[in-house]
Amino acid sequence: MTVKELITELQKLDPELHVFVRGYEGGVDDVGIREPSNYALDYNTEGYYGSHEQVEDDELNNKEYKKYTIVKGIQL
Repeated sequence: MTVKELITELQKLDPELHVFVRGYEGGVDDVGIREPSNYALDYNTEGYYGSHEQVEDDELNNKEYKKYTIVKGIQL
């Protein structure tokens, strides 16, 4: 994906969405915008994980996530 294509796609989104990239653990793919999802901020404390964790819609009411700030965001 070129910068021009990325800018075109980003202009379609709410400018208040958070933007995330993969954590340290795992491989990488070409940059592509996925549908907005929920993310628990500052969820992971281990250095080999990214700080934040994606949360599925059906998990939002799970007691485990109640103590975290949940935001909508995209992953590149």
